[in-house]
Amino acid sequence: MLNEKHFTGHWWIISILLLLLLIDGSLASVLAQWIMQPSFMGTPQLTLLGLVMVTLLVPEEKYTTWIAALIGLIFDSFYTGILGVNALLFALVIYIVRQIRPYIPHTAVFVGMVYIIALLLYGVANYFVNHFIGYGSSSVVMLIANHLGPGLTVNLILFVIVYGPLHRVLINLAEE
Repeated sequence: MLNEKHFTGHWWIISILLLLLLIDGSLASVLAQWIMQPSFMGTPQLTLLGLVMVTLLVPEEKYTTWIAALIGLIFDSFYTGILGVNALLFALVIYIVRQIRPYIPHTAVFVGMVYIIALLLYGVANYFVNHFIGYGSSSVVMLIANHLGPGLTVNLILFVIVYGPLHRVLINLAEE
């Protein structure tokens, strides 16, 4: 117990998540003409992917929920303009992922399934929070057809591309 080595890679985790946050915005800007149209909105969510993978693959990181709230606040200030929504939602999603973490194998398929659940939870919660504060007024059918469906498609493609390198980085970080 006294010889137990504590996790010291907090700044690496934050740096990786900030990089993913910036890549989110860059991808959204570069791919906007293909993935963001009036009839569908496929928003990249690499930040959420990073948070989910950190939660699942680096269990030694005790401050994941707090880091998620901080990254959400930065996300809000960069991209949405309504401070607190993503800070709350990222922390909520990561809290739920932490609760199911002991039951999830760390294979690509299961991490992908948890990511899909996190995306759906985030999308639905974001819809309800925005509806509650009067920022959005679309129906649930529009949410599913125009946001969740295209968003899942875009993010699953990004998951296939990003999973391998991010998995290796996080596993190496967890072993340090």
